[in-house]
Amino acid sequence: MEKSIQEQEQIKKMPNKRAAIIKKLPQKDQENIEWIIDAIGAAWLDEFIEYIRSPWKMLWPNFVAGIARGFGALVWATIVIGLIGWTLAVIIDLPLIGRRLEPYVHEVQTEFKKYTESTNYKQNFENMEKLLIEIRNNTKK
Repeated sequence: MEKSIQEQEQIKKMPNKRAAIIKKLPQKDQENIEWIIDAIGAAWLDEFIEYIRSPWKMLWPNFVAGIARGFGALVWATIVIGLIGWTLAVIIDLPLIGRRLEPYVHEVQTEFKKYTESTNYKQNFENMEKLLIEIRNNTKK
């Protein structure tokens, strides 16, 4: 704590030391330094430096910006996928193009049907039911 208090006191003394050093310079150099200080103030560089030094001042706007970008990406991806689906639905109903795509549509439907039938867990559920009945009967004895 003492070190931070001493550092704060030194920081408070710095503008006075700078002013004393600047007053010792020639008039032309003093004007140049004042012009640079005014330019820094006008460009808001002091606030930018404070922004960079403070992690919370950097994290919060970036967090909000990240959420906004993610939400925007989600919305636009939904719109694009919807448009692609709608376009395909319109194309399949067209007479010439629909006839050419019909075998592929039929193939996709049969593959999907095979997949749903192969992942039917009816047999597994029947085996589990038998096992549970067996466990119940053993516990009653």
